[in-house]
Amino acid sequence: MHRLRLALLLLAATLPSAAQTLARPGLAGSGLNADPWWRQAVFYRVAASPDSSTGYKSIAARLDALHSLGVDALIVPMPALPSSSASALDDFDEFVHQASRCGIRVLVDFPVSSLTPDLSSVARFWLSRGVAGFNLVTPSSTSPRDSQSILQALRQITGSVVGSRIVISSFNPVASVVPPASRQPTRGSSTRRSSRSGDTTSAQLQIDARLSQLDLPDAASLRPLLTQSLLTPNLLLDFAPPAPTPGSPDPYPALARAIAALLLTTHSAALIDASQDLALQPDPTPTPEAATPPPAARTLAVNHPVATPRSATPPAPTLTDWFSKLSALHHGNATVRYGSVTLLNFDAQNALVWVIRPAAKSGLAPPVVVACNLSSSPLRLSLASAIHSLNLRGSYLLTLLRSDQAMGAQDLDSVSLPPFAVYIGELHR
Repeated sequence: MHRLRLALLLLAATLPSAAQTLARPGLAGSGLNADPWWRQAVFYRVAASPDSSTGYKSIAARLDALHSLGVDALIVPMPALPSSSASALDDFDEFVHQASRCGIRVLVDFPVSSLTPDLSSVARFWLSRGVAGFNLVTPSSTSPRDSQSILQALRQITGSVVGSRIVISSFNPVASVVPPASRQPTRGSSTRRSSRSGDTTSAQLQIDARLSQLDLPDAASLRPLLTQSLLTPNLLLDFAPPAPTPGSPDPYPALARAIAALLLTTHSAALIDASQDLALQPDPTPTPEAATPPPAARTLAVNHPVATPRSATPPAPTLTDWFSKLSALHHGNATVRYGSVTLLNFDAQNALVWVIRPAAKSGLAPPVVVACNLSSSPLRLSLASAIHSLNLRGSYLLTLLRSDQAMGAQDLDSVSLPPFAVYIGELHR
């Protein structure tokens, strides 16, 4: 029975399949640059296992919303084999086909603990069905040598199949070679050199979950981790906050917009987790926070509107709208998309501030400044000295995006941030 199963898998992998085109090999790049599709992609991870075909159908029903969110690729659990029925596989194929029509690639989790003996046949089976790659999931008991061997095997398999297929793995800071701290963090030339090297010893992208290990994210704890991550190319930041302890306030609903800014503006590629109920669950109301937080968390929520006349400033965008706007900035602003990031030290005020400089000097592409207030008190920051120390010139910030209801530009010497607010602006003289 086991040999028969292997034979069927190998046969499916070798047969010419129209599904292979679903990975969109012809659209590996936009034509505007030579980077592969995954370099600046926004990934959306569905961690919960779909309930047979019903789960994939529910995701497929929200593909338009995911597309509006700016999602380029979905990471979904792998359907169970060999228990998946023919109809379930047909439903999965239809899901991949519909996603491709929406311009969204599909990757599947690859749990090596149960699939390692049949790694090659299973990988080729799913690649033949049009998936764009794998998210390698290894248990903590797996040795680094075994993990590396599995990763290299998957890279060789994906590299031998038509289309730009990729492998994503978990980031291991111990095994990674980090450049000297004196080097300026960048997302530019060193990252592109890495993509041209043909190196198959590591995944194209690695998920860095160190931020999720913080009990309470503040500027002093976040900034060092972000600085380290910027020194390693091709990382996807994973920020899945831990559950609060009983009786303690939960700051994460208030910090959700700052976390979104971290994910979508500090690194070339971005990872959104479905646990935030973005796109898969429609917003029931236009209020900033759809779900009612516990009493302790209510005092930390962002900009709960009070009753105002219809002519007043409209309320802040919902969290889904905020992610959509950030994703549009991620895809559409050349500086955010290709520039290099430098974090500034405003730890004393519990503010996280970074500057994104354009990849090429041009008066048409000004630097972008992102400022996040991580505290429950309003802040007024003087950024001029820190920004001018980077040999950048400017006197004010032209607003690109902000999480509060205020409008207008900001003076560089007096950037105003309400509690837990995010401000993004271009530097101008």
